[in-house]
Amino acid sequence: MIIGTAGHVDHGKTALVKALTGVDADRLPEEKRRGITLDLGYAYLGDLGFVDVPGHERLVHTMLAGAGAIDAALLVVAADDGVMPQTREHAQILGLLGIRRGVVAITKIDLAPERLETVADEARALLAGTGLEDVPVLPVSALAGEGIAELLALLRGLGEAPRDRDAYPRLAIDRAFTLSGAGLVVTGTLVSGRLAVEDRLVLSPGGREVRVRGLHAQNRPAEAAEAGQRVALNIAGTKLSKDMVARGDWVLHPDIDAPTAALDALIRLLPGAGALKPDAPVHVHVAAAHVTGRVAALDRPRLEPGAAALVRLTLDRPIGTLAGDRVVLRDAAAASTIGGGAVVDPFPPRRGRASPARLLQLSALSEADPAAALRALLAQPPGWTPFAAFARARNLPPPQQAAVLAAAPAVRVSDLALAPATLAALRSEIPRRLADHPAGAPDQPGLQPERLRLALPGRLPPAAFRALLEAALRRGEVEQDGPWLRLPTHRATLTPEEERTWLEVRRRIGAERFRPPRTRDLARDLSILEPAMRTRLKRLERMGRLIEVAPDHFFLRETVAEMAAIAASVAEADARGVLTAALFRDRLDNGRKVAIQILEFFDRSGITRRMGDERRIRRDRVALFGAPPAGRPAVGGCCLGSRSTRENDKSDANA
Repeated sequence: MIIGTAGHVDHGKTALVKALTGVDADRLPEEKRRGITLDLGYAYLGDLGFVDVPGHERLVHTMLAGAGAIDAALLVVAADDGVMPQTREHAQILGLLGIRRGVVAITKIDLAPERLETVADEARALLAGTGLEDVPVLPVSALAGEGIAELLALLRGLGEAPRDRDAYPRLAIDRAFTLSGAGLVVTGTLVSGRLAVEDRLVLSPGGREVRVRGLHAQNRPAEAAEAGQRVALNIAGTKLSKDMVARGDWVLHPDIDAPTAALDALIRLLPGAGALKPDAPVHVHVAAAHVTGRVAALDRPRLEPGAAALVRLTLDRPIGTLAGDRVVLRDAAAASTIGGGAVVDPFPPRRGRASPARLLQLSALSEADPAAALRALLAQPPGWTPFAAFARARNLPPPQQAAVLAAAPAVRVSDLALAPATLAALRSEIPRRLADHPAGAPDQPGLQPERLRLALPGRLPPAAFRALLEAALRRGEVEQDGPWLRLPTHRATLTPEEERTWLEVRRRIGAERFRPPRTRDLARDLSILEPAMRTRLKRLERMGRLIEVAPDHFFLRETVAEMAAIAASVAEADARGVLTAALFRDRLDNGRKVAIQILEFFDRSGITRRMGDERRIRRDRVALFGAPPAGRPAVGGCCLGSRSTRENDKSDANA
């Protein structure tokens, strides 16, 4: 358990820690010369770790860095002074940090024994209405040793603090230094998870990979450490130096390395603070981090004293934080503590931050239990949420992700978590939309995937839609004909006269597949008026048999698929992976004008991306018009994505 001291300057916090542990937590020469604590100090007694914080009003930011990850508080009040200004501010900070366990120690009782009862009453009055209102109050003398054994017994009796040891590891750095022969050492409280020697982690927010060369847990050499312990890590990395580490950084698992410069939080303003207008400047403290930023209430015009509100915190630099982390706010001058609360969403959307839908989402995300939060979130439209971001914000490794999905309950499809009812509705909506389409366009072969996606409620992200569609195709509820999707019962048909025209058109266009005759040539050869021929060709295009690459320039669909495969193979053969009109023209043995028309059509279709006179192939779009004819170049899979992409998406089976 990590215990943090709190209290006014010169009330005997450091002396009390020394009496309890035998360790002088003042390690700096200036601290010893002046007799006051200037920086964080540390002391250990078995499984108890003590963080000794400064009591001076100008060092509250340092006190916050030490108190941000403690389990219990040792609030120190001197008998001769009683409750003083920093006693009050420190007590407020403990409340804002959600600290609910601790002991009040009345020190220096030998200097004013007659004031013990008065000071005890002051301390109880100070803590009334807070999470610490029922903590024991004990008189002690660090000098004489009076009450020290009883105080230690009370601290041990608080019991082990609840910590999530099964989550990913997060170490909040509050100190960094170098040791001769060892290198860089960082210390802090392991907020969650477990660490071991040789673990590969990330220094955040910089994103630099590090390796754990060695560690100490609770000031003892160890092979591993777990959440709730004070830990010193000897870390190594490429060109790693002490200058790259700052108080407030994290050492954590790569999967939760996601620094953020904006976060939504539930904040309570202290009764004595002034009202905050939108985008008011503040100092923000999270764990050991201290950063400036701006605060704006989301559910009301401004934040009033004594009130709690959902707020958007916009920070001047990114920090590492996750849902549930405690936040403390100080005023623009960093002169007084004004409020605090907890992070609700560390990865909020940039737009619509105060919309009714967003406020409902934040209300759901305010649930502390991940399964309850996910259940409440999926009960709101559109009935799904990006699950990777949700899991990262809640620090859920894969085993816990599965448990949360089962408890919600929710189903994962690609990167989304969906309510079972939402998934069932989407499954039935796909064939319904395809069934409605022929009524308005009976001569068309079906809908292209993107049009179907946009027609579905909520407009699923492409990856999740692709997973749902793949499952519908496997179940036989939907069929695919090149780039078109249709019900198995839907077929676009031609009249006998149109069928005869189609056979002739197909033969003539297929004879010179890369240089097909134009509309006027076909009309002349088949003795059909040019406007009538154009109408028939347009109908054949709607049915998916022809594709108009340029005005009055129709190709067979399978030829377009073949040309797309050829374009991809040309780009693959190039050392830089680019496609030029000259290379493409030579492979088709075609004229430059027609080759450019085809490439411009590929640009419009998204198969290629043009950069000046060069193009790059989008491999996920190469098979947009189906597979090339057998025996000709084949690149990519169906229009829904390559097989390798689908196999890597383990969630598709859930669809």
